[in-house]
Amino acid sequence: MKLLVIILCSVLILVSCSEREDIPSLEVGQDFTNSNVRILSIDTLTVELSTYKFDSIITSSSSRILVGQYTDDIFGTTRAESYLELTPLDYSVSDDAELDSIALILNYDGYSYSDTTKLSSINVHLLKDEVLAQEDVFYNTSKIAYEEIPIAIIEYYPEPTDEDSLHIPIPKIVGQELFEKIRKGDVNDENEVRNELKGFTIQPGQLDDSSVIGFTVNTGETYLRFFYTVPGEFEDDEQTFDLVINSTPSFPTYFNNIQSDVTGTFFEPLTNQEINLPSNNANNRSYIQAGVGMVTRIQFPTIKKISEIPGTGTILDATLRIKPPPETFNDLIPIKDSLSVNISDQNNDLISQLFNGFGSVFAGISENDNEFNEIAYEIKLGVYLEDELSEAPEIDNALVIFPENFNNTVDRIVLEGENSDDFEAQLILTYAIYDENE
Repeated sequence: MKLLVIILCSVLILVSCSEREDIPSLEVGQDFTNSNVRILSIDTLTVELSTYKFDSIITSSSSRILVGQYTDDIFGTTRAESYLELTPLDYSVSDDAELDSIALILNYDGYSYSDTTKLSSINVHLLKDEVLAQEDVFYNTSKIAYEEIPIAIIEYYPEPTDEDSLHIPIPKIVGQELFEKIRKGDVNDENEVRNELKGFTIQPGQLDDSSVIGFTVNTGETYLRFFYTVPGEFEDDEQTFDLVINSTPSFPTYFNNIQSDVTGTFFEPLTNQEINLPSNNANNRSYIQAGVGMVTRIQFPTIKKISEIPGTGTILDATLRIKPPPETFNDLIPIKDSLSVNISDQNNDLISQLFNGFGSVFAGISENDNEFNEIAYEIKLGVYLEDELSEAPEIDNALVIFPENFNNTVDRIVLEGENSDDFEAQLILTYAIYDENE
């Protein structure tokens, strides 16, 4: 009798902890022997992982400027360069002001990726054209024509957590005429400023192999500063006048171009978004790289074989476990604590984020694995797979996972595939059969 109570309690706990609210459940006191409920644990269903790359992702809604370049043994060379327009918040400059110097101030926002102990360089170029989006957005593939010769070049060791900002001297000749026209009242609005100074592109050196650094776009933290003097009767008054990033969702004035040179890597075949790179063709692994647009795609081609089990059943719980190889991340290239889980169609276009009865679904690192100094992502997929079982007609959709800050970082992740010798991607199902045919 004690064994019967233990089994019945276990079934009720499994039902109550599942992701769905509409699955059948046993009534308290119901005779277990008459219910014909069986609980099965299934871990042999096929999991297919692959990698694909978005044709483009929007970066004009990013919360930071990204600048830098580094080379990775797996992902090739990743390069981030920024394009921006700067405008005044007001046009108040003293009539007798005298321009002393100009500097571009970039405030660190704390983000960095790869080795900041290596020397980096920044090249500032003047734009030839306006920062004007044709479709109200800019993408990681967008570019604006710029002057070939930079107006400023600096070399520096990034200190994104120890210093506030980076100070880049700009030649006076670049802003002298604009400053004089603002001082005289000849320039009074953004269009007039744009005619005088279309903007800048901030780029890493062509040969850099160091890191990608994040700078804030907040007004008052990243700006072009004019240092000027107002002559006084006894002492000159030193003042400043700033041009800042002033962007709105409907009129973006900055974006990041983020590209990678994948020559000689697994990713050379990914020339358009509809091409999938199976993990079997990529060292039994799948890959993710933010900013560049690379994601992991997941399908379960044999999930409907569950219907071949005699009786009526339901998925009580489903957990996908995927492990990042330990040698693919470290302090300089850290792993992400969670990944966004989304649904894509047969053309690899995103449909929506994945939800269950508790809200958005994320791939999170298992706490149990942390106790043993291992890291594995777990994704709860009961609702999704139950919907897949009832889908009619069958649709060739898939799950897609990537970091949440996908458009303003260059974070990359490697995941073991379904045939990895070290850790096979595994789907573990708890399946209840509650109306078995006799």
